[in-house]
Amino acid sequence: MKKEILINCHPRENRVAVMVDGKLEQFFLERGEEQRPLGNVYKGRVTTILHGLGAAFVDIGLEKDGFLPMSETAQSSSLWEEYVDDEDTTSAGNSSQGKPRTIEQMLRKGQEIMVQVVKESISNKGPRLTTQISLPGRYLVLTPQDRRIGISRKIIQREQRHQLRKTMVEFKAKEESGVIVRTAALTANKKNLKKDLYYLLNAWKAVQKLERKASAPALLHEEIGLVLKVIRDSLLTDVEHIIVDSKTEYKKINHFLGNFSPQAQSQLVFYRGRKPLFEKYGLEAEVEKLFQPKIWLKCGGFLVFNQTEALVAVDVNTGKHKGGKDQEETVLKANLEAAEEVAIQLRLRNMGGIIVIDFIDMASRRYQKRVMSALLKELKKDRARTRVLPFSDFGLIQLTRQREEESFLQKAYEPCPYCRGLGVVKSLFSLGLEIERKLGTAVYKYPKIKRFRLEAAPHLARYILEEEWNQLRHVARRRGIRISIIDNADLGFQEYILWALSPNGQEQV
Repeated sequence: MKKEILINCHPRENRVAVMVDGKLEQFFLERGEEQRPLGNVYKGRVTTILHGLGAAFVDIGLEKDGFLPMSETAQSSSLWEEYVDDEDTTSAGNSSQGKPRTIEQMLRKGQEIMVQVVKESISNKGPRLTTQISLPGRYLVLTPQDRRIGISRKIIQREQRHQLRKTMVEFKAKEESGVIVRTAALTANKKNLKKDLYYLLNAWKAVQKLERKASAPALLHEEIGLVLKVIRDSLLTDVEHIIVDSKTEYKKINHFLGNFSPQAQSQLVFYRGRKPLFEKYGLEAEVEKLFQPKIWLKCGGFLVFNQTEALVAVDVNTGKHKGGKDQEETVLKANLEAAEEVAIQLRLRNMGGIIVIDFIDMASRRYQKRVMSALLKELKKDRARTRVLPFSDFGLIQLTRQREEESFLQKAYEPCPYCRGLGVVKSLFSLGLEIERKLGTAVYKYPKIKRFRLEAAPHLARYILEEEWNQLRHVARRRGIRISIIDNADLGFQEYILWALSPNGQEQV
């Protein structure tokens, strides 16, 4: 398996692609002007206690206050679920502090607390916070407020797990912090593990020192940038090449690898080609597909992705796929390919939250199990946590995927000012009726005003004059008013303004 990391740099945007055997496996996007607080540690101040929700808002110095639920103020659970099963932990001391019954027992308004961002702002929601700090390294994750030792669930051999746990108990016998052993620890010797542990312990001491001096809100620890983070996490498995097209970024990565993983420096390559890096590897077209709602399958079928604020709906269609004489086999083939591609696209597009997949109907339970197996197999490659439910009676699969930040569609696109996110616009006929009703309402609202003026986008004004004028004139005569229509090129595609005119001026209706 040949794995490469391609890094395309621009003053205002960095793009990172992880390729496996020439196929796009993961894609990451970072805009130069955006703040990426994910993983940052802050000293914040509690601004609001939400009694009914059992949560609090905390000012950490960002545009929006962070949201801290009570579950994140008790002993950490979400972090451990990501790496280890509950039975895979060994306590190096008494880690239980007991869960508070109410948020008021844990926090008070104006209190200064240390928190970490576990989910970035999405839509109108502020960042999600936790008081359970974790600092990730190459081989380990330090959990300073939890003395447990955990082993990654991806390390499956019992002897390896036992040896790693024994080593960590030996290393941290005098330490108060907990630790989670990552999958990459399989490739490390004791010296590397110990070096990683003490690097993280020193980083935590620096956080504590700054926390004692700083006044809230204040940044105490900043997570490394996207490019370095992808490299750090990708080095958990063998990487053949890291190719970057920016000399500045090349030097930064080389320095990072020198401190973090010196043996990987030989894999770093500065791209000098005249042809753009992503073009050379055929990635530009692949990246552009990530923003399209329709994805064609090799069999001739296609997928349609519809993302809303609450969930992602995926529709599987046969399209051009006719298959053979056996209809069930034809549907199975399309669904199997769709299951694999859906998992890939969710990962590439960074879509999270609740996801509903509407597969082509299959009567056979045996075929449904095969489709489910294909989906689960591809989801195992995803670093984000997922939970999948069985086929429903309606032939749907529901799953949740960990969401830490906005999807690429939400980052790169903004709601259409004309359709306001609906994906469709009103017909001219509907707009004509709407204007007629609004005029009728205005007459009752302004009984003493007899003159009105309608300003509309040029094509809408033309439609009103050609198709609706007789009806509007009839309404005007019946109500005893006068109305004039002018076009205004400054108005948007479906915009119009109705003015009530009086000797004292005009007022927008």
